[in-house]
Amino acid sequence: MKRLSILVVLATMFLLAFSGVAYANFAIHGGYSLDTDACAGCHRAHTSFSELRWASQYDPAITSSALLVSSADTMTEFCNTCHGPDAPGASTNVVEGVFDSGPSADVSTTVGASSLGTPTVDPTLYQTNSTFDAVLNGGGFSTVGAASTQSMHSMDATGTMWGFGASVDAAEYPNLTCTSCHDVHGSSNYRLLKDSLPGGAVGGYLPDGTPQPFVISAEQGYPAGGWLKHEDGAAQMNLYRPNYTAPEYAYQPPAVPGEFRSMSGWCAGCHQQYIVRESAYNYGTFEGLSASMGSVNRHRHPVNVTLAAGVGPDRNLVEEVRLQPGISVEESQTQGGFGATYALPLEARPASPLPRGTWGEQDYIGCLTCHRAHGSDAVMTGWAEATIELIQPAGSVSTTDGVPSVDIWGPVIAPGRGGVEPLTDSALLRFDNRGVCERCHNK
Repeated sequence: MKRLSILVVLATMFLLAFSGVAYANFAIHGGYSLDTDACAGCHRAHTSFSELRWASQYDPAITSSALLVSSADTMTEFCNTCHGPDAPGASTNVVEGVFDSGPSADVSTTVGASSLGTPTVDPTLYQTNSTFDAVLNGGGFSTVGAASTQSMHSMDATGTMWGFGASVDAAEYPNLTCTSCHDVHGSSNYRLLKDSLPGGAVGGYLPDGTPQPFVISAEQGYPAGGWLKHEDGAAQMNLYRPNYTAPEYAYQPPAVPGEFRSMSGWCAGCHQQYIVRESAYNYGTFEGLSASMGSVNRHRHPVNVTLAAGVGPDRNLVEEVRLQPGISVEESQTQGGFGATYALPLEARPASPLPRGTWGEQDYIGCLTCHRAHGSDAVMTGWAEATIELIQPAGSVSTTDGVPSVDIWGPVIAPGRGGVEPLTDSALLRFDNRGVCERCHNK
């Protein structure tokens, strides 16, 4: 269990006392009015005792106090004051990967009754279309529901942005935290995803305040044009009903040719190469146990494409999507129906009348079709935990082909490594081994 200081607990209790203000659809995280009280939920201008700091985007060597009211040692610990286990501040428990009790209500929650005896919904509660005790779409950092996390975006640690730049040498990210991906004060994007990443802009606002989001959603009441600021944004949030437990992703066509304005385009703000079908990249010694293959042309599964990816005999998926016996695609895609048998989530096509992709040929494949954003409980075994090794060096003797002119590399099963290189874990995949592959390709 995460350690909470008495002062952090008191601060949280203070917020809960004013839950109608602090938790009315993101008021603590954006949509601020000119007389907002939300800043005081986390900050003090003159009496902060937090040692947490933030770095300038122009010069990381320049840091300033975050002016937080907390004795948390790390930014992750501070965020988990609300978003962690046993924390009363939010229903999105990202540590355990579940939508738990808190100041939120699911779509069916009613309290009290009107003068006519009809149920009424408490307007101070944060209304969602989520299901209590169900697994969060993004998974969790320690568990995914009841199962232990096997891979995750590492918190409060230096990590590698796989695919960034032209080699792994340029891909180190110092001290990855919640705020590496999310802007706690609001952004133009879905789920407070930042408008700027190491690879460049992935959202933002025009000078007149018009949002330019890369990531939007098909959720009820989600503003297709992105989140406005101040009172206009607060009005949008009052109509918004997020779904944290059943994916309702949306595809957004590019604003200009060649642009990747989508969830996959946002992920490519760090994982730059993963959005293109082929490019040269050098994984260094991460690729093998003892040697480097060097920079070679890498080939990747397409994203930002429909299931059809063309028509007729050249269509990628010539078989129907595979599901567990007795479960239809429609049944698996209903609210709360995302258990072990669900169909992989697709991004709803533009102008779709439905809240999610339903495996029609025009729905889109994105990063979150196969992966969870925070953490996965998927386990890798057999060939799914193989490593790439130098099998036959150039100039060595071969009994079949003579003397090879180049190094021959290939997969070697490496029991206990947890997953294929370079991650040696389950790579945030939604299902064990390569279950995500079989659910589409049905071989």
